[in-house]
Amino acid sequence: MATKTVMGYAKNLKDNEKIFLICDQCLWNVTCVNKLYLHEILGTNNLCPVCNQDKLSSFPVKPDHSFKFTNPNKG
Repeated sequence: MATKTVMGYAKNLKDNEKIFLICDQCLWNVTCVNKLYLHEILGTNNLCPVCNQDKLSSFPVKPDHSFKFTNPNKG
């Protein structure tokens, strides 16, 4: 039986950090358990997969931290 690796292991510890990504335009968002997965989601152009805008914000996901996001496009 063959096995398929869905997500590779990154040698750089920064690549293994969890990250939350949100589109500032349409509010599409994703939480990635590995930064290498972002390349699969965004491709090489780093555009939102829903609205194709380049206005993306990212935040590290840490178990002992919280973040508040305020959309700069909304009053």
